[in-house]
Amino acid sequence: MMTKKYLIYIAFFSISTVFCSCKDNWEVHNELKNVDNTIDLAQKIDSQADISVFNGFVKSTGYDKVLASAQNYTVWAPSNAALAGLDAAIVADPVKLKDFVANHIALSTYPLSTKSNDTLRVKLLNSKYANIIDAKFEESNIVGNGQFVKNGVLYKVDQAVPSRLNIWDYMLSSTDANLQKNYINALSISVIDSANATIIGYNALGRPIFAPNPPMVSRNTYWVNVADLRAEAQEYTYFMLQDAAFTSETAKLANYYPSVDPNLSASFYVVKDLTVKGVYTADKLPDTLLSVRGVKIPLNKGNVVKSYRASNGIVHVLKALPFRLTDKVPVFKVEGELPLSFSASRTISYRTKLDDKGKQYKDIQVYNHLLSEFSVFYVRANVPTVKYKVYARAISGALGDSQVAAFTQRFFFLNPGTATFNLTFTHLVNPLTYTETYLGEYTPATFGNLNFRLTSAATTAVNVNTLILDYLRFEPVLP
Repeated sequence: MMTKKYLIYIAFFSISTVFCSCKDNWEVHNELKNVDNTIDLAQKIDSQADISVFNGFVKSTGYDKVLASAQNYTVWAPSNAALAGLDAAIVADPVKLKDFVANHIALSTYPLSTKSNDTLRVKLLNSKYANIIDAKFEESNIVGNGQFVKNGVLYKVDQAVPSRLNIWDYMLSSTDANLQKNYINALSISVIDSANATIIGYNALGRPIFAPNPPMVSRNTYWVNVADLRAEAQEYTYFMLQDAAFTSETAKLANYYPSVDPNLSASFYVVKDLTVKGVYTADKLPDTLLSVRGVKIPLNKGNVVKSYRASNGIVHVLKALPFRLTDKVPVFKVEGELPLSFSASRTISYRTKLDDKGKQYKDIQVYNHLLSEFSVFYVRANVPTVKYKVYARAISGALGDSQVAAFTQRFFFLNPGTATFNLTFTHLVNPLTYTETYLGEYTPATFGNLNFRLTSAATTAVNVNTLILDYLRFEPVLP
């Protein structure tokens, strides 16, 4: 049963929410109060002498019929003065001109925001997007108030806004970073063309089963594994390295990522960290950004050779981008509570506990399993070939723990050449040891998956064959 005080709080919160919502609605209402419901957008544009050039474009491309329909639209019409310097190639090409007009029209009605610096990203009729910030449409300024009619709103702007290439198309058209462009453009896999394949059933997971020999299409793996630089709705900052810089950075990583697979090569480990979410103009570039793959990108504004404002972000061409080895060949952990498999079916405890400093951690415990050399298997994908210092953390003996005595567990690492697991580290776990234990050094035989197993003592005795692991930490030894 709710208390009186709680009921009063709910009532107050509800009234406050309604009041705030009403305020926003009234702000919009005040902007829409001068609606002319007697004419449509095509007629409104046709009546404005100062945008007559744009009106001519609207008519010649057939958009006057679109703007006379029952659908609601927003139009940002450049003034005659703004169109005086428009590229003649756009005006002369019907396809380019239609794209230009569509780049100034959006489906639906968009009143100007009443909140300062509030960015609205709007999809335009040519499937590009525009940013509306305060009284700006992209780089142009909105002049005067919006003119609302029965099927939308007309704004006048002081600059033309031609459509731009997206980042992907700009990269392909550019000659500023040929090695990088050619490498990324060649990344591809073949996948089923599900839109044109025949589905003959579904498997137990509800996934489609296709008829034999389904049609296949090529997909660029950069779109999937890093970022789809064609996507218009998302904005990115993308870095293109001139050939000398791309060659230098690839060579720096060649010994650590010696894969012949282009999707896992040293070149991939360079380009995977050249895309950042959001737009950072050259003058606003910080000294460090975080790539979409979570790696730090060290930046120097002086290395920017040129920039291009794309339809879905910005591209910077760099003459140098010296990544730090510590970011490209990082420390990593294998978490104990995330195993791959087990040598037998037993009760496994996945624990959430507090350490001696009150910090929460998660681990795995296998206790009283009654098996000699019970094993938990782990795998880490795409591990660079470098010497690692290996540390383990395993905590036992805390309040409520069954395991209160010291015990020994072992780590066996897989040798890909012989397909056998070799004893690599022995780990003595003393009660209430909250710090890491240094196990020794390990160098993977090859680049690729790192497979190992955590194995209990060769006995069935309880308290002796226990397994506990918070994590195993691998720290590369770098020059």
